[in-house]
This record gives sequence, structure tokens and C-alpha cells, in this order.
Amino acid sequence: MFDGEVGAQAVAVVEEALAALDDIYERGWQPADLLHVARRSGDYDHTDLTAGLVLHHARCARAHERAPWEWVGQLRSAEEQHPRAAQVATGEQSPRALAARLLFEDPYHSVDEIRLLALTWRCAGSWQLLDDPPSRWPHHRVDDTSAAGRARSADPKLLNRIRGLLAKAEATDFAEEAETFTAKAQELMSRYSIGVAMLAGERGENPTVRARRIHLENPYVKEKVHLLSEIAAANRVRVVWADTLATATVVGTPVDLEQVDVLFTSLLLQATRAMQHSDAGSRKGSRTTSFRKAFLAGYAARIGQRLRDADTRATLEAADAARISVDDLLPVLADTSAAVDAEFQRLFPVTRAKRTGRSVDAEGWYAGRAAADEARLAAGG
Repeated sequence: MFDGEVGAQAVAVVEEALAALDDIYERGWQPADLLHVARRSGDYDHTDLTAGLVLHHARCARAHERAPWEWVGQLRSAEEQHPRAAQVATGEQSPRALAARLLFEDPYHSVDEIRLLALTWRCAGSWQLLDDPPSRWPHHRVDDTSAAGRARSADPKLLNRIRGLLAKAEATDFAEEAETFTAKAQELMSRYSIGVAMLAGERGENPTVRARRIHLENPYVKEKVHLLSEIAAANRVRVVWADTLATATVVGTPVDLEQVDVLFTSLLLQATRAMQHSDAGSRKGSRTTSFRKAFLAGYAARIGQRLRDADTRATLEAADAARISVDDLLPVLADTSAAVDAEFQRLFPVTRAKRTGRSVDAEGWYAGRAAADEARLAAGG
């Protein structure tokens, strides 16, 4: 270590960067938001510096013991995706020691880089506060371990099974095999979601509603948002899109948010593969950006229809399995939608519906709809 070579200016700049992190967290930002914006810069060293400061700050704040679980999950992802930064965050916690690691260990950041990042954070706008910032964390996180508390969240074992299925779907080169894994994941989550809603209704509990942000990557970001919105609408989840930051905020019950996340991941995978393998016919130049955008738009529109139909069937089947009438089940789901709408209005009192009047590649549109008809939404479907 080169602590002795670290000047007072470097220490002061690192202290300012950590203070800027405190400030930006108070304004609604979370670790994943900062890393997403850094990635969009296209500069890996800049992203690595962001991750190093974020992870060091988390270690000093004892985030793994105190932070909300959503926050902890973001930190774990950062550690996995940025091992060099995770190493920088390990060691003595003083600003001088951190400055030494940032300046004299690979990838050797400069004082000016750190100063610019701190200034960027200071100048960033505010976002909706979705979770308590570090200043409001308890000394030790207190989890709701009651039966009701566990029921309001997706079962970790179930989520692990679903993530395993999706990992297999992403790893295989065979479309039918990928669809089988994806279909099984959707079937498991849908069954669980309806069961949780019914259980809450029987207990007379108000639905628990949360919000999280989903960061989208190029290319075809707007078309991906369209797909996300269709999936969310079919699952009683609301979506707001921040175009400049390529970030969507989804609002819904914890279980429904997990379901939307799972469906979006798997159906985007299926759409991408179908688009890549689609035979656009003999028209020259059909495999262009316009074709692909239209393909994804058509796919999203048709998937939305299929998901809404599937939701209706699932509701009927759930009522039949519980030996109750659909009229007794629908108010429970309506209560969930009302609670989601109320939280959405609280977080986003002013929103603007975005409509696109641009024309699309007709061949791509219909090819996308055809691919959506072939996508697997449920086992045996």
C-alpha cells in the first residue's frame, strides 16, 4: 500500500465523493441506479470507480446488516459484476487508505476522475424514494418473520427454482428447450401469485405494495419498454418510464413484481432469439433496425393479449381449485389493483402517457406477432 504517497488533496476528494454518495442516496438514488448511469457512459474504468466507491460506502455503513433487502441485492450484484471494485472496497476503511487503493491499484484512477464523479453525483436530479436511504437504516435490519410477512414476499426457494430454470433457458441453443424452461418458471410463479392474493384476502389484510426500478440496455430500449409495459399490465403492475436514464419504475405487490421480472426476462430472451432467427422473406434489407424494432413492437402487442387471456384463465382455475365463485375472487384482485394505483399516484402524482405515431416496418410487425403466438406462457400451452 502507498498511504504515505497520498496527498491531502486526494484524501479530500475521496471524502467529498463519499459525502456526495450520502447526498445522492438521500435524493432517491440507489446503487444499481448509479452503476446503470455509469455503464451508459461506455467507460468501464468509470463504472469500476463508481462500483468501488459504492461498495466501500456500503461496507462503512454496514449495509449488509442494516439495509433493505432490495439494496443488499443490488450490492451483491455489484460485487459479482465488478470484482476489482469489490477488492478495492476491502481493507482499511479510512479515506486515506481508500484513496491509496484507488490511485495506486489497477485500474489506477486519477484524482480528477474521482472529483468529476463526485461533482456528477452532486448535480444529479432527485428520484422517488423507493427505500430508506442509509441515514434511516436501523442499527440492525429487522425482518418480518411472521407467517403473514413471509406470505407477502415471494418464496426464496421458489425464486431460486425459477432463476435456475431461466439460467437453463438462457444457456441452451435450442428454442423448444428454452421455451419449456421458461414455461415452467411462469407456471410456478403464476400459481404462487394467485395463492398469495387469496390468502391475504382470507386474512382481511391490505395488499403490500412496493416499487423497484428496472434498468434497460441498448439496443431497442423503447421497444423493450413496450414489452415490459404489456407484461406489467397483465399482472396488475404499473410502469413509469424515464427516457433520459433508460429506467422503468414498476409498482405492484412484491410477488407480482417478481413475476413481472421473471416474465420480462424470459420473454425478452424468446423475442430476441425469435428475431435473430426470423426469416424476413426475400425483401432486401429486411434485417434492418426498422425491421427489428417493428418485430419487437408486434411481439409485445401480441404477448400482452396472450397474457391477459392467460390471466383470465388462471383466475377461473384458481376459483375452481378453491371451490369458490369467481365473483368471490375478483374483489380480492380488484383490491390489489386499487392498492397499486394508490401507491403509484403517491409516487408519481403527475405522469404523461406516451404515444408513438410513427409508422413501423409491417413485415417486422407481423413477424413479431407470429413469434409471440409461438412463445410459451404456460406448461403445455
